Amino acid sequence: MSTKKKLIIVCLVIVVMVVIIGIVIKVKTNSKRADIKIPILLYHNFVTTVPENDPDNFNYINTPESFEENIKTFLENGYTIISMKELALADSGKTELPDKPMLITFDDGYYSNYEYIYPILKQYQVKASIFIVTDKIGQEIDGIKYLGWEECLEMQNSGLVEIGSHSKKHVFYDKRPVRELRDDVKESYEKIEKHLGKQELKIFAYPYGAYTTETVRTLKNNGIDFQIYDIGMNDFKEFDKHAIKRINIPCEMTGKEIIEEIEAYK
Repeated sequence: MSTKKKLIIVCLVIVVMVVIIGIVIKVKTNSKRADIKIPILLYHNFVTTVPENDPDNFNYINTPESFEENIKTFLENGYTIISMKELALADSGKTELPDKPMLITFDDGYYSNYEYIYPILKQYQVKASIFIVTDKIGQEIDGIKYLGWEECLEMQNSGLVEIGSHSKKHVFYDKRPVRELRDDVKESYEKIEKHLGKQELKIFAYPYGAYTTETVRTLKNNGIDFQIYDIGMNDFKEFDKHAIKRINIPCEMTGKEIIEEIEAYK
């Protein structure tokens, strides 16, 4: 047999082996993904005293004490709280998820996230993501104070907090021209990167969860890596980074109650 033919055979064998290895890895990865739930929890503003009445039925406020109880309960029950970046690495096959992963997120960018929650994150070395409305940064609106860029930078630099976009204006983008959403998200990330530096992972959490198939497609084609807009549980095997779900945590819901809700998802 000529040297040339031998070389061709060797190359073919190598190609076949690479294909087989790729298939084995894919099967193994999908098998591991099959039984891993990824709960992503959603919190909003925090108050030290819960009012007697609330126009939003206590769905968007919580207390620092309740949040700390939640974190302690999750850790005591074997959950590993990971970042969005770690989720992205696992989704791309570069790392593996822990057996019981969980993510913590906050919407709107309230100053209370820095004042009350950031110290708890540091105490327990827990990671979280805050999705900010960039037009509200540094503002006080209707008596509610929002984060400033200095607080955002400090939290980001700690390595515990990721900052993402919750839009520029916080409106129902499913009722606006899709180009408005595209431009608003682009502008929001321009502001974020101006003040916080280049963002390797760009995530958009839709205000009110208001999306359309067209908005999803548009943001996917315009540099957004993750899109969050639904309520529910994520299954790693079926994970779609452009259809991420969360569980909203109402005022003073206990860690045990949250775990029971997580476990109720099939």
